[in-house]
Amino acid sequence: MTFTVVCRRMFPTLRVCFRKLDPNQKYSVLIDIVPVDNKRYRYAYHKSSWLVAGKADPPAPHRLYTHPDSPFTGDQLHKTFVSFEKVKLTNNEMDISGQIILNSMHRYQPRIHLVKWRGMVTDLDAEKYRSFVFPETVFTAVTAYQNQLITKLKIDSNPFAKGFRDSSRLGELER
Repeated sequence: MTFTVVCRRMFPTLRVCFRKLDPNQKYSVLIDIVPVDNKRYRYAYHKSSWLVAGKADPPAPHRLYTHPDSPFTGDQLHKTFVSFEKVKLTNNEMDISGQIILNSMHRYQPRIHLVKWRGMVTDLDAEKYRSFVFPETVFTAVTAYQNQLITKLKIDSNPFAKGFRDSSRLGELER
């Protein structure tokens, strides 16, 4: 049995903005990623689509990721986007670094949580919070891209994939 440990940044990056908050209240902004269903998927190249490939693996441990700049004031949140570019994903269930653990070939839904700040959040249900779900952010977790065009898009678009870029395509400043 082989086990692949993958540490990836979420791509594309999820960015959110907030409006109509108390400008003086402090807030923590968190993200978690939950399974969409209890199925495992596979990609059918001849159909260019995802197909159900069976029952889901046991769920990975659930983790909350607190944005590293939290807490924010409501006024700060009104003036900027909150970007989750530093969120790291892994399929290693033994991870101790706080990365979000996902099962490869399963579908997931990111959720954003806005919490009235009282300190570090360990149990969301013990807090005053609102959750936001954007259906267009559902994704299938993969450990490697099989489509070279998707791989190229990620390398060209993702600032954290610089090491994979062909140095002959880099400009003088990037070299």
